[in-house]
Amino acid sequence: MDQQQQHEDDDDTLKCRDLAGLHKSLVQEAQVLHGLVCTIVASKGEAELATFKKAEAIIEKYQEQGQLLEPHLESLITPLMGIIRAMVTKVDSGQLSNAQMLIVKKLCRIVHTLITVCGYKTVVKFFPHQASDLEPTVALLEQCHREVTVGSILKEESTGDWETKCTLLLWLSILVLIPFDMASVDTAMVEPRASNAGGEEEQTPPLVQRMVKLCTEHLSNPGPTREMTGVLLSRLLTRPDMQGTLKGFMAWTHQALATTQDGMMGVFLVPGIIGALAGIFKVGGRDMLLNVAPMAWQGAHDLAGSQAANRSPLLRKLLVKLIQRIGVMYLPPRIASWRYMNLESVSGNMQLPLGDTLPRTEAASISEDLPAEKLWSIGSARVSIETQDEDVEVPDVMEEVIEQLLSGLRDKDTVVRWSAAKGVGRVTARLSLAFADDVVASVLELFHPTEGDGAWHGGCLALAELSRRGLLLPERLPTVVPVIVQALHYDVRRGPHSVGSHVRDAAAYVCWAFVRAYSSSLMIPHLKILAPALLTTACYDREVNCRRAAAAAFQEGVGRQGDFLHGIDIVNAADYFSLGTRSNAYRSVAVFIAQYEEYRLPLIQDLLTTKICHWDRSLRELSAEALAALVKYDAAYFETTVMGMVLPSTLSTDLSLRHGATLASAEVIRALYEHKYPLTPEREKAVAGMVPAIEKARLYRGKGGEIMRSAVSRLIEYTALVEIHLSPKIQKILHDSLDENLKHPNAEIQACAVAALQRFVRSYLLPANAATVARTTAKYITMLKSDPNPAARRGAALAFSALPYELLAPLWKDVVDALCAATLPEERLEDQDAETRVNAVRGLSAVCEILFNGSVETLPSLHKDTDTLTSLASVVRRQVMDTLFNALDDYAIDNRGDVGSWVREAAMEGLKMCTFLLCLSCQEKNTAPVVEIASKGAIKSAGVTCCAFDRTKEQESLDRNSTECNRPNGHLSIFDVDIAKLVVGGLAKQAVEKIDRVRDVAGRTLQQLLHSEHVFVPFIPHRAELEQIVPKDTNLNWAAPGDSFPRLVQFLNFPEYRLFVLSGIVISVGGLADSLGKVSSQALINFLKAAAAENLNGASGDVHISWLGGELLHVLKNFARNDRVIIPALKPLDLQFSKEVLEHVKAELHGCKDVAKLLAGINVLSHFVLWPEPARSNAIGQLLTLLSYRYPKVRKVCAEQVYLLLIQRGDELVGSEAVEIGLELIGETAWDGPIEGIREKRETLFSLFHLQKPASSEKLTCVVASQGQKQGYMDENESYAALINAEEQF
Repeated sequence: MDQQQQHEDDDDTLKCRDLAGLHKSLVQEAQVLHGLVCTIVASKGEAELATFKKAEAIIEKYQEQGQLLEPHLESLITPLMGIIRAMVTKVDSGQLSNAQMLIVKKLCRIVHTLITVCGYKTVVKFFPHQASDLEPTVALLEQCHREVTVGSILKEESTGDWETKCTLLLWLSILVLIPFDMASVDTAMVEPRASNAGGEEEQTPPLVQRMVKLCTEHLSNPGPTREMTGVLLSRLLTRPDMQGTLKGFMAWTHQALATTQDGMMGVFLVPGIIGALAGIFKVGGRDMLLNVAPMAWQGAHDLAGSQAANRSPLLRKLLVKLIQRIGVMYLPPRIASWRYMNLESVSGNMQLPLGDTLPRTEAASISEDLPAEKLWSIGSARVSIETQDEDVEVPDVMEEVIEQLLSGLRDKDTVVRWSAAKGVGRVTARLSLAFADDVVASVLELFHPTEGDGAWHGGCLALAELSRRGLLLPERLPTVVPVIVQALHYDVRRGPHSVGSHVRDAAAYVCWAFVRAYSSSLMIPHLKILAPALLTTACYDREVNCRRAAAAAFQEGVGRQGDFLHGIDIVNAADYFSLGTRSNAYRSVAVFIAQYEEYRLPLIQDLLTTKICHWDRSLRELSAEALAALVKYDAAYFETTVMGMVLPSTLSTDLSLRHGATLASAEVIRALYEHKYPLTPEREKAVAGMVPAIEKARLYRGKGGEIMRSAVSRLIEYTALVEIHLSPKIQKILHDSLDENLKHPNAEIQACAVAALQRFVRSYLLPANAATVARTTAKYITMLKSDPNPAARRGAALAFSALPYELLAPLWKDVVDALCAATLPEERLEDQDAETRVNAVRGLSAVCEILFNGSVETLPSLHKDTDTLTSLASVVRRQVMDTLFNALDDYAIDNRGDVGSWVREAAMEGLKMCTFLLCLSCQEKNTAPVVEIASKGAIKSAGVTCCAFDRTKEQESLDRNSTECNRPNGHLSIFDVDIAKLVVGGLAKQAVEKIDRVRDVAGRTLQQLLHSEHVFVPFIPHRAELEQIVPKDTNLNWAAPGDSFPRLVQFLNFPEYRLFVLSGIVISVGGLADSLGKVSSQALINFLKAAAAENLNGASGDVHISWLGGELLHVLKNFARNDRVIIPALKPLDLQFSKEVLEHVKAELHGCKDVAKLLAGINVLSHFVLWPEPARSNAIGQLLTLLSYRYPKVRKVCAEQVYLLLIQRGDELVGSEAVEIGLELIGETAWDGPIEGIREKRETLFSLFHLQKPASSEKLTCVVASQGQKQGYMDENESYAALINAEEQF
């Protein structure tokens, strides 16, 4: 649950940042985008491809905020389309060349990106629309269609073909709207068309035939060109001069639907045809489409029940669109006189005072006063305000149309239901009152309990559309509002999950539509029902979108209605962001709203009836906490009513209800106790008998037993907190129940049992006696030592941390011995249990903490002599600390991975705790503070002397006191330099290892030891320097390698910590994690380079090469035969010798004039070519570079080494064929001859080895040679005799 809430918070934050960033970046990016377009226009489309790509990338960033680009569209589209138009005009003289077509495609990619981001309806407004462009555009589209290219519909892999077709089709959709006869712009028409006086079909212009043919072929395209084709057909075929063409197209669609819907082509063609028909019936006039409507209806009706429609949600959505538009076409356009009008929202236009609301009959009378011949123009249709409903003639086909739309409301896909809901609203607006009321009644039938979630969702969408259009009359509200309240809580269990979030979201949308559509006087009685329902959904719904939708509806009601009680205050508290996190909505927002009595009871009832029995376990737990948070407002109601409801439900047969009721009972008991409201004796008796009743009913067994165990442990914990009177028998039952839960293998159940045991023991088992000690401490010792069940040993180890001082004191040494022994791995590998060791380490530190906080009087056996060291401190120093140090070396691995890391984490926390305890024991001699140490290690002063002190003034006295504790008088020192070095070194070792989680714990523990404000830890070597390396910055991310390694590698400056840090960092450097290896190795290299530089500058300290080699040797000796360390340790050795030594050799040979040194360096390089990469490539590259050195002898020796390398390792390095070429080249070349022809052959060798020639090698040779010529002195190696002598010496 916490992860989900974190994801919700992250999503909200990222979304807000992205939107804000888009607004800010648009100012700068708009200028860049205009500059790119200007560059493209200036080059007439011949700019580099990167310019086009960059422009597309900028536009795509605004995919979710396309409206930001709309002010810039004209300046972007007009010049780009101008270039395309210039290209189009060239089509008249022939086809475009490949280069010209490539320009068009690149331009169309940018335009199509704008279409995708801003929508085609917005972009098409800026297209050129000259009639002369029509024919060339059709010709260009034909050319694009003829070119068959193999491409991809994915934008990243597109070649621009389909973007070009989409752009041209969209351009044609605006060009075909020219206000002239299409034949007048068709140059292929020999003679103008004759008038159609005889009723004969007009001849279709060839240009139109070409466009229709292109469109019919593109309708089977699965890409976005199909949508643009539908747009073009809807504009073209609805022209007044295209009636004959429309009939021909309808005949073609009827034939295509009959023949292809079951074939492979029909999968893409049928949706294209239906989409085109839906577009035609959307744009066309009624007088033109009535003739073809029967054919379209027949095809749509037949297709709606086909298998193709059942398989395709897209096809069903398009069919619903087509059917609703056919139905609208059958009905005359009108504005129903019976519809409801909220005159409060239009009072200004109707010249009515604000607040006067007329009933429906009076609203109708207003329309009757208007002239009867009054007509409103809507598109190409004539819409009249009808006053007589009985005059409306409804065709018989409308019953089937409405039946199809109602069936669409039950569809399994949301897009189909949403389209059907809008269709119901559009069709109902043209029906008579009686017919429309039947439609509303049919919609309400969708909310029957036997209907599925799809029907409920579709019904909500339909009601919202009807209310928005004023078609849901106020007389229906008393029937509709209760249904919507049910929909706001709709949640149906389906196996391990539930469905209904979309229904609840749609129900909130209905409420939003209601408060917008109806006047406040009508909504007042209904708001008393809707407001609490909306707030319960806004606070307690599981899904974030439903919570926000309900809050938005409530906010809309507050703004428009003004009759929501305490609306402004609630809106301020329950906003978009506060409801984004489920825990905040439950624990904060709901608690704030519950202070108002009008909403308190609905919130409580919602938790009791739906949330504590929810299928989601995390929601039940959160609901129990939310219920307890409301106790403060009415404790009496919770004690009497709520507890009376939840207590019987703890024995329910329904697991969810049983678990939720148990948790709710526990949380309410706790809340009543915190608010000092006592339980009645009858209620205490009922609570005391809950756990025995649950055990008697055997509700721990079977499915759900685990979650019931944790809930019962919670109930026992809070029962003990309240100290409800329990009989000895019930006490024993509860104690046995906790012991059984301690033995459970589930770690969560054990944790709940430990928390409950801690409270139970203190409430019912104190004061302690021998029987109690035997019942608890002795029992857990035996269980930890000898129980064969690993889960029992885990629970026993944790149980010691729950026992109080009085129960631990009599057997404290046995407890410590048992826990120390449990931290050691078992001898048999199959018996080893990491969880037992983890719990033992945690229990050991907790026991030490409890014992140190005990009183001297009650534990005389702990003290041998009050003037000397206590035996407890000695045991902690000698036994416990050694055990924790051993736990730091637990690297056990099983099929879950490095399970030993869990033990190491617990050991680090234990070392911190025991270190603080030992330091405090040293201070007790002079200050004697009584300290309380919290469970997380924070030490608080509770005595006369506070441990938080001025470190600068009291450090010397603390060191002196500790020194007195360390004086040799027969006792081991309590805390000294050795143990301080082991603690810090062990933590530093863990802080540089490979697991992020372990590094984070180690880094934070080091910070707490060095910068604790309560306890000063003395005797830490180089403490001042360590405090600089490990600062007191709590924001430092120790888990990030880039933050931690550059700091922690500085521990190598101090000899006391070198072995610790090296033994840890070698694992990171040589591990399998590539990113960690790079960061850690780079940090190590940078440190060594800095150390070397300091030594060269005369700084004091060890020579870094010497100590590093010695410490690495110690690591190899200490971890001999330990592959976990030895294998990674070899990589730093390789790193040290292959990289650093090789770099030194290369630096020494650079510009060298000493032939002896050069020949010795060649021999060293010849050894490095046998090393793995990258040392091999570096050495070979250096050898090849020396082949063109100015000294002939150097070139000859170097060539011999390369020749030997090819013979020995040539097949591995370059391949057999390249080996023969290389050997022949080296053998035929006189390397000690003139240098003029050698450099070209050296280049060939670089190519054979697949190496890149250093750019400066040739220049460097020339520079060195020129410098040698300019020198005034004589080089001893320039004479032939010197070369001979050098060879002999070598």
